[in-house]
Amino acid sequence: NRSILLAMATMNVGRSVKMRRNQYLAGIKEGSISSFPTVSRLDVNCLCAIDGTIEDVAKTCEPGLLPSLFNDVKICAKCGKPCAFTLSTCNSCGASLAEVVISKSENVFSAFLFGVKLAGKGFPYTISLRRETENVLVFDDMLALTRCHLNAVPKQYYIPDWRYLLLAPKDALDLLDKMEAELWEATLPFLHDPSFRKATYRGEISDEEIRKGIICSFNFPPSQFQMHIQWVVPPLIPFQHFMAETRNHFHENRGFPLTYVRKILALDETYPVTKDTPIEEIMEYFSKKGIDYKAEWSEWYEKICLASTLQWQNWNAHDFDYIVEEGKVFEFSVADGSVVLGKQVDKNPSDIQAQDKNILSNYGRPYSEAGKPTGTYIQKPLKTKLGEGGYLTWPPSA
Repeated sequence: NRSILLAMATMNVGRSVKMRRNQYLAGIKEGSISSFPTVSRLDVNCLCAIDGTIEDVAKTCEPGLLPSLFNDVKICAKCGKPCAFTLSTCNSCGASLAEVVISKSENVFSAFLFGVKLAGKGFPYTISLRRETENVLVFDDMLALTRCHLNAVPKQYYIPDWRYLLLAPKDALDLLDKMEAELWEATLPFLHDPSFRKATYRGEISDEEIRKGIICSFNFPPSQFQMHIQWVVPPLIPFQHFMAETRNHFHENRGFPLTYVRKILALDETYPVTKDTPIEEIMEYFSKKGIDYKAEWSEWYEKICLASTLQWQNWNAHDFDYIVEEGKVFEFSVADGSVVLGKQVDKNPSDIQAQDKNILSNYGRPYSEAGKPTGTYIQKPLKTKLGEGGYLTWPPSA
């Protein structure tokens, strides 16, 4: 039982303080906020291209574009996050999705690429932009798991999810090379900020080591049906590391390491994919070719998703007021280099996590005078059509 193992296992947080792996630090002290330096997004402030919503686009666009505008999802009743329709637990707030029915949501990433002004709920579809080229758009993940958590989407092609890369392996590898290169370029301003690096990483660690430890993957099914690389630069923030330890992130049979996808594509074997192609069928087929998903996922989960944070995390226990264990909030002290739980306090862990996320997140930095994230619309939006200037057909040779 993993929960028993985590209760017995210990980890070091920064400054060599030991705590159990079923616990996490929470409640950043007001006097410690300056201990977490932020890195501003690109200084770009473009206007929207479409003064409306995705629904407005759907009313006037050609029928062939409609599939790119919406997702099949489960909407979390507690926090409102659109989650993949196979999940049983919300991967943002942890609420149960067992009774939630599958519904449609707006494809946010298509909205970004078209420069759509507003979501149906009225908030702006602005981007915390980190990089934009002819081929790739890179931006902060609003629900960041780390202090540098980026997403990259292809700018030219509508590719619903990673399965479609199998239609053109060589073209796919070329596209992934471009996406990874831009993601790494977008990461460097974080790593080359001396205050950010010192606060984030324990001891001396090279760019090359960090690059090898980045959690890069695809989800299937995704929550947004425009293929995107999840680029999660460890260490995970305390609550999110706890979620990963308890297997509520990077799920087996949903998280597909980029290394696994690249090994499949390197076989240069085209595989026929449609919307209804079962992912299990693909996994079984390539397992017979010597690329075993379970083995690849297990190594990735243990050696990258967990180990990178365990090795690098530099949290100072004295910057936090509380420890959370088994959903309960405790005061704590440090004695002989180990965390010692104090009295339980009547506080909601979710409320504390939300406050901590606000402090730790680099999404939308710098914040506005009102203390809210800022953003921009895309600099060179696509036209709302299929073909030149809009979404091109994938694969390119089709």
